Amino acid sequence: MALPAEAASQLRTCVQEYGFVGALIDAYVVQPSGDKYQFYEGREYDEFWRTVQELDVPVYLHPSFPSLDEVFTPGELYYQEDSVAASAGLATASWDWHSRTGLSFLRLYTGGVFERFPKLKIVLGHMGEMVPFYLWRSNAVLSRGRPTSLRDVWRNNIWVAISAVWDLDAMRMVLAVTDVRRVMYAVDYPFGSNAAGKAFMEELRKSKLVSEKEFKGIANGNAKALLRLK
Repeated sequence: MALPAEAASQLRTCVQEYGFVGALIDAYVVQPSGDKYQFYEGREYDEFWRTVQELDVPVYLHPSFPSLDEVFTPGELYYQEDSVAASAGLATASWDWHSRTGLSFLRLYTGGVFERFPKLKIVLGHMGEMVPFYLWRSNAVLSRGRPTSLRDVWRNNIWVAISAVWDLDAMRMVLAVTDVRRVMYAVDYPFGSNAAGKAFMEELRKSKLVSEKEFKGIANGNAKALLRLK
């Protein structure tokens, strides 16, 4: 994704020649120097997003590692002098991976990407990468003066994968703001296990948060529909 035109060309080849049904990309690029993040809302990425829309395939925005300076340099965002493990944990699976991936999606919105390419299909893992909890407030602030609200983009362009967030409270939050037909089971291997995923799905079924039809959609039907799998 550091090279937008090449990314667009590669995606077209993968879909049209090799039968790919979508793409998974890092939610941002960290420059080799480690001092700059590259997100995807700029006009230089229009060719990529145009290709995604033309091919009519989903793109999964996946967390990636932060700048190492933020983790290991004194005074930087996640550095903690007494605990490298805490620094690394904050900078990865406990917080930064998800907050920064959610930020990547929000930047696509504020950068007008969904206005230029209104049929994009974006997948956010880990119960929506923190966005569902703050959707009301983010919508209230970011939608001002825009032709399409953030809530409408969430409703029309976003799918959510569970991705090893085995938590019914988080699922309740997602279901409160997301069409159940856009929620999908995912294990997030190797961070999540099939056994834990099975246990969570059994818990979800017993909870009656969703109907049996909706449960089957979350289990596999919604992903099949999105990816057009038989």
